[in-house]
This record gives sequence, structure tokens and C-alpha cells, in this order.
Amino acid sequence: MTTIDFTAIPNTSANEIQENVTTHNILVLSMIIHYIKEYAKIYQKPIDKSLDTVQTSKFHRTFSMLALHLIQCPDLSLGELINLISCGKYQLPHDFIESFYSEVYQMTNTNLNVIADMFKTLDGTSLDNGLPKVHQIKIINGSSPVGIFLRRVMVFFNKMQFLQTEAVIKEVRTHCIMEMKKIVGLTPKEIVIIEKEDTSPEGIEMVKITKTINGIIDMINTNYQGSSNQNSKYNKVRSWSPRQVELFIAQQVKLLKINESVALDPPTLQQKLKEILRANPDHFDVHYLNYLNCLRVKEYCGAVNSVQHYFSRQTFRVINVDEKSRGYRYTSLNMAILNAFFNHNEEAISYLKESIAVAHQVNDHVCLQHALMWMYTLSKKNKSTMLKCSVTRSKELELHQITSFSLQSMAQYLVENTESPAIVFEVLKKSEIYNYFNGLTDLRMTNNVQKAAIWNTYGYQRLSTIHSLLVLEHDQCNKEVYNIESKCIAMCNIINDLIAHGDYYLAPILINEVSHIFPYTHCKFWIMAEQYLNFTLAMNREEWPKAELAAKQMATVNVTESALRLGEMYLKKEDFVGATNMVKELMENNEENTVLTRLRAYLIVSKANESAALNLLMDAKLIAIEYHLMYMTAIINVEIAIVLMKYDFPHKALRLLQETKQHIYCGINVYDKAYTDLQIIKAKMMVNIVDEFDHSREFLNKMYSKLNKIAEKFKSIEAITELKEITYLQALIADELDMKQNRNKHAMEFRHLEEYKVQQ
Repeated sequence: MTTIDFTAIPNTSANEIQENVTTHNILVLSMIIHYIKEYAKIYQKPIDKSLDTVQTSKFHRTFSMLALHLIQCPDLSLGELINLISCGKYQLPHDFIESFYSEVYQMTNTNLNVIADMFKTLDGTSLDNGLPKVHQIKIINGSSPVGIFLRRVMVFFNKMQFLQTEAVIKEVRTHCIMEMKKIVGLTPKEIVIIEKEDTSPEGIEMVKITKTINGIIDMINTNYQGSSNQNSKYNKVRSWSPRQVELFIAQQVKLLKINESVALDPPTLQQKLKEILRANPDHFDVHYLNYLNCLRVKEYCGAVNSVQHYFSRQTFRVINVDEKSRGYRYTSLNMAILNAFFNHNEEAISYLKESIAVAHQVNDHVCLQHALMWMYTLSKKNKSTMLKCSVTRSKELELHQITSFSLQSMAQYLVENTESPAIVFEVLKKSEIYNYFNGLTDLRMTNNVQKAAIWNTYGYQRLSTIHSLLVLEHDQCNKEVYNIESKCIAMCNIINDLIAHGDYYLAPILINEVSHIFPYTHCKFWIMAEQYLNFTLAMNREEWPKAELAAKQMATVNVTESALRLGEMYLKKEDFVGATNMVKELMENNEENTVLTRLRAYLIVSKANESAALNLLMDAKLIAIEYHLMYMTAIINVEIAIVLMKYDFPHKALRLLQETKQHIYCGINVYDKAYTDLQIIKAKMMVNIVDEFDHSREFLNKMYSKLNKIAEKFKSIEAITELKEITYLQALIADELDMKQNRNKHAMEFRHLEEYKVQQ
């Protein structure tokens, strides 16, 4: 996307016409007048003899909506207008469309003085100018949208100079005559007017005068075509009026904030912005829309350029010193936000300090509170103090949104600093109550998303899913005001839950839906979910190249997650050195690595190093207990039990696994459940051997049936490695039970799984 140059401030004159009459205005005006003359109710002329009163009323309503759309939308060509009225959206009668074509045909292929006559007769026949009328009924109210449009066009037409009027008439002919040729039945023929030659002295004199006038007009046109400056003054065509620009910007900004999929795509919107700037070069709100458009595609230079020009144009128009200072400090604040969006934290902090310094000079507490929250987000020290100050001061100033956001940030801070879950959710409860009483709809959704994230961190995925569904339910109930980031995160949470549950066919459908709703903004969430699905499938099927590709593609969104997934892949490939080198730096306790990141790195390194596995797992367990991470503690217990079985402590391993099983089953991850059940069976069989009990037939049958159930779980998620292990155990048990047919079947299954691995 190319950036727009806004460096030149146009020299506008108060006497210059700021809006011209265009072909679009003429066509809309012709359609309205045609409707008034032929189909308005005051004339009592039916649309069609076959239509009843209900259909006639429906036509009047649909035409009113069409007229409103044509007034508010940017200029359309005749071809676009024909497509609009004939597409069936407004359900206009065929007779009306055909008669409108005839009107345009007559206007473009006969004497175009009919345009001037149309403006002259409009005010006296149909438009109410606000004065009391006793004997005459006007069809159009002068204060209605149609009336205001007609009055504005009439005013501009009356103010136009001769050459401007002549240019508009030529433009109408040029743009319309080619489109009219394409309509069947309206192909214009050469109009030859044969008149009897007038040989009287008066007739000869009139012919000479007409030729002289035409020559003067041609000479003027030639002279003005040679001068580009004067020609641009009289022939300047502005297809975007200031009111149309304001409406277009307001609509697109709203759509980008609440429903990006309906808004124009970035290239189309950029082209529209260029057209607007050619028509209204001093309209500074265009820069803000261009700034949002650049953020969608992460174009840093264009976004910086747009932000600077938006505030410079806004500040340039202000004479008051206080207002200029306000523009400077909010420019710095927005530049800080922009740099934070692109992870340029040092530059963002520099802009924040500049904004704070200017805000202190004029005691702008609102700007200071906004800057304080962003300083908390970007800085790494004194976060607790900044949060407490933000909550207290924002509440005093009645800055409800900042107060609620500060409470939510405090809850996140408490989770990261080993606070108990009860206190964390108490803070979120205060934020939720504050949002409800102050009508903060978007932050209510953010609150639910944060609850989902915290429950997922603690290991209660079902509660996390419930809060994600509450976000989507809230979105359905409030279509006009909602938080698109919260909606995207909630949908991606559900996608991750589907993947964990083994629904590999539903997850791609939802990913496709999310990618259509959020094609640009917040796309990093569904990109991560998509790559997580690809990685999980590839890992379960032992498709190592695909798994490595998916893990590396995660780096475009999250480098840490990419490194962890690569470590898991190397571990499953039994490349223990590569797995350790990939994640050993993530075990360090610093600001960059979260607690879950460190614990996942501990698990990978402990599995890759048997000699130090028990010490690493015990350290990880202490950290998980300190941070109240119950599910992660259960996962670590399973790995500890595996180490205990290797060191011939099956009784302790079995007891630990049975205590852990209930926590694992509180989650929704099918792999973790099946893997835990498999370890319990192995522990029970080892206990039976250590206690020198003979494997009774009843015991072996029980173990065999349980292995069948576990195998079904692994088949549902297509876990090849675990299926081979279970098939091997089933074959051994079947041989012990003298079930030769089942033994041979499991042996064949194991061979097929090995062949599938070789093919990969």
C-alpha cells in the first residue's frame, strides 16, 4: 500500500465554490423529478393497472430508500446506477425503470437545455421552500433529506459560471450517451432535423448571430484548455461532497471497530481515500481513517505519516494556545500507542514521557491517566504502584473506562505474582460490577475473556470455554456495540478446545469462519490457532516435516510458542540434544518468560535428560504449586510417576497417578486423559509383578478391555506413537491369554502403523 502525501496545504478562497454539480447529481435529480411527475400519489396515476394499493405503497417506500442511498453515497456512473436499480434489491417496477431510461435518453440525445429548464421549474412545482402555501400543495418537504439535497444542488447550479455550466452539460452527454447505447431498444440514432431554409433577411441575420455565438464559445473553450490553471478552476469535478465524506468516514471507522468483514478491504479503501483527497484535500479526518487502514496491514510508515498529518492539520486550524497544546500532547500519546502496536517499546516510552511533560504543564489529568496506563503496559518496574495510582485517580476523575481497565490489569498482575485465585476473581468481580453500572459494554466482554484466560491458566478448561461462549452470546445480544478483539479471542479459545477434544473436522470450519470475520485486524489469534491445529495433527501422525513447518510458522506471531513446539517435536523424534538446546533459555525466570512457558520448558528438558529428570520435575512442581496452577501440577505428577516407575517404585507411582487422575479428567484434553490412563495400567501391571503375584486371567482380561478403551481415544486423535505402544501391550496380553486370533490382529495393526511411519 502506498502512502499519501499530505504535506501541501491547499489555498482555498471563500468565494470559490466548494461543491460542483456533477453527472450523478443530474441523474438523481432527473430520477426524482420523473418519480414526482409520473408516480407520486398526488397525481393519482397508478404504477401499473395490475398492481394493487399494497404494492403501490411498497414501491413508494422502496423508492424513498433508493433516493436516500443515492443522496448519501459517493457519485456513481450511469452504468453503476443502472446496475443498482435493476439488480432487484429495491424491487422497482419494470415500467418505472424503462420510463427512466427514456427520460435519460431524451435528456442526452436532444437539446440539453432541458437540464436548465429542470432546475427552473423544480422550485415552483414540487419543492416546499418553507414559506406558507395556501392554494398550492408541495410534494417534497424542504427540510427532508431529499428536499435538502434538491435545494443544495439548485443553489450550486445557480452559482455556477457559464463555462462551469457548459462543462457540466458536456460531462452529462459524455458519460451517459455511451451507456444508453448498450440498452436494448434505446440505441440512439442520428437525429437529422430538416428545416426549410429561411431566405428572409431576418432568418439570414439569425443564422449569422448563431454562428457567431458558437464561434465565441469554441474560442473560449480553446483558450481555457490551453491554460491548465484556469481550466482546472472551471472544469474541476468533485465527486465527493463534504457531507458524503463525513458519512463515509464515520461508516468505515465504525465498521473497522465493530465489524471489519463488512468494511472495505485495504486496497479498495486506500483508493477511495485518494479520491476523497482529490475532491477535499483539506479534510483532515481522512488521515485518521488512513491511519486505521494502515494498522490493518501493519504498514508502519503509512500509519506514522497519517497520524502526524491528522494532528498537524487539526492543530493548524486552531488559534487558541491551549487547544494547540492539547493537540501536541495527544499527538505524542497516539504516537506512543502506534509504536507500542509495532513493539517499538523504547520509542513508545519516549513519546509517553513527552506527552506526560506537556500534560503536566497544563494539568491535563485525563491525558495523564491515559499515559499512565500505557506506561504500566510498556514498563517493567513499579507496576504495582502505577496500577494502584491509576485505579484511585481514575475513579476520582470519573474516568470509568480507565478505572475498569486498571482493575482488569491488576487482576492479571496478581495472577503473575502468585496471588490466590480468590483475590484475583474478587478484583475481576469489582470490574464487572463497575462495567455494568457504567454501561461499558466492550469492557464487559473483555472481562469475560480475561476470566477465560485465567481459568485456562489455572487449568479449568471447561470454565474457560463457558466464559468464551458468554462473550459470543453477549455479542449476539449487542450487535451495535461490541469488542471485536474479545470476540476473536473467544472464538480462537473455542477452536483450541475443539483441537484438544480431538474434533479435527469442526476446528477448520470455525477457523475459516474467523478468518473471514477478522481478515486483517487481530488475525494473529486465528493464525496461531490454525498452526496449532496443523502442528497437533502432524505430531500425532508423526509427520515431522509438516510439524516443523507449522512450528516455525508460529514464529511470525509468537516466537516463544514456536520454540516450545519445536522442542516438543525434537523430543518426540528422540533428538534430546536438539530439544534441550531449543528451550533451555526459556527456563530462566525473567520478564520475558511467563510461568507457563517456564514450566513447559522444564517438562521438555526433564524428558530429554533422564539423570536430572526428577530434580527438574520437583522444581517445576514447586513453582506450579506456588502459582496455583493445578492442571500443570497434575501433568508434572504424571511425569514424576513415569520416573518413579523407571526407578522401580511402582507403588508410589500408582498412588500418585490415582491422585492426579481427577485433576486430569477435569480438563478436556483427550490426549492427556488417555496418556494418564495408559500410565496407570502400566503402573498396575508393574505393581502386580513386583508383589510377585501371577497375572490372573481375570486381571489380564480387565487390563485388555481398558487398553481397548484407551486405544479408541488415541484413534480419535490419530496418535500413532501411543497407538503402537498400546497395540504392542495388547498383543502381549492376548498371547498370554492364548487369544491367538487377537494376537495376530494386533501384530498386523502394529505392522500397519510401522509401515505408515516409513511412508512418512
